[in-house]
Amino acid sequence: MGKGRPDKPMVAATGTVRPRGAGEPLVRRSRDGGPPLPDVLQLRVGTQVTRPGPTSVPPSLPGRRARLRHPARTRFIALNEISPDTASWYLNLSGLHFDAPVTETPRAGTVEDWVYINMTPDTHPMHVHLVTYQVVGRTPFNVAAYQARYGGPAGVPGGIDPTPFATGPMEPPTPDERGFKDTAKVNPGTFLTIRAKFELPAGVTGPQSYVHHCHIVEHEDNDMMRPFTVMP
Repeated sequence: MGKGRPDKPMVAATGTVRPRGAGEPLVRRSRDGGPPLPDVLQLRVGTQVTRPGPTSVPPSLPGRRARLRHPARTRFIALNEISPDTASWYLNLSGLHFDAPVTETPRAGTVEDWVYINMTPDTHPMHVHLVTYQVVGRTPFNVAAYQARYGGPAGVPGGIDPTPFATGPMEPPTPDERGFKDTAKVNPGTFLTIRAKFELPAGVTGPQSYVHHCHIVEHEDNDMMRPFTVMP
């Protein structure tokens, strides 16, 4: 699972591969038929291999569990869709176009929580460059009430805590989100909380700029992408 490989495997009867998602599946074949599967990934099993793979699920993996603590700050980032079903349709983060001044400026070496607030009817796989992060959880909330209170022509601006509009408790990460991730989905009607340590590469000093964005190409190309700058 790349940089997000966890410390334990997961066993699942079904799975979803989302944009930027990755995995190392161990598939058990069955000869007893099963229900019809209209949408599946086809796997072609060859008769010859140069390097045999495992025959059973290992008890552990060479990864680590995501356990970051003591965030120095929480940032609230709204995912907006503007003028859908029109020729002027676009998306944005916190009501801003890509080239607006930078609003996210974490300091190098600090841990921050970022809360992605989904104001749209779509799921958005949010990807952050430079870091891998811990998925803290997803919280259902009243989108319409939050929109009515804070929305404007460009959607909801950033920096506004949606917690008062929560309609239930935070849902924990899914089993496949046990390790560090660089992409996680923000489902409709929820806000996603992630936790990252903003460490620059060895020998690199701030300020350095990177981007975060939805990993659906049509969305990132239509302004659901923003820069952030890591400060010294």
